[in-house]
Amino acid sequence: MKENWLYIKSPDCYGAPSVIQFNNNEINYFIIEKDNEDSLLKIKGENRSENLTETKHQLINPNRIRFFEKGKIYHSLSNEESITEDCIFENDYQKLHPTETRLTENEIESLKFEFNWNGEKINVRFNEDLDPPYIQEINKRMNREGRKILIEKLNDTLFVSFYENANLDNLLPIKYVDSQKIILYGFHKEPYEIDCQISL
Repeated sequence: MKENWLYIKSPDCYGAPSVIQFNNNEINYFIIEKDNEDSLLKIKGENRSENLTETKHQLINPNRIRFFEKGKIYHSLSNEESITEDCIFENDYQKLHPTETRLTENEIESLKFEFNWNGEKINVRFNEDLDPPYIQEINKRMNREGRKILIEKLNDTLFVSFYENANLDNLLPIKYVDSQKIILYGFHKEPYEIDCQISL
């Protein structure tokens, strides 16, 4: 089985999570989707590939690679006027590893924890509607599902999966988890990896 490298989405990045695989000197691109089974994810080919030697890239560490891609930023000044600016996008990919744990997925789902990454606090409670009650009421009227966090798996890697209205929005790989702590990695800026204590 080929190694998967997860595309690290920044907060302003939209679209389905994705991975790349290296095949000799070729980079192949894949989208991550929900499988028919409850907690499984699968990859679907994009029919897109690039030659590694023809891309500008940098190995940040043995598990993280950064590609520098030319692009354009569009600034809208008014309804009639806009300007275009050339720029270089930095796209990071994190190598995925099998999650180290002796817990079952059901046991992991029963855990609750909070992580603080660069001042941003996120409370993780699996399989619960995370929206405030008034938003839940609006979602019911609009037939929306709201925000949820699930445990899911791609090959031997477990993820904290973030969903928005039943759409997979983002993934945080789990490096290690037991009943006392969980280690998450794949953040878009340093620190790329954090330890979280499990709440009782």
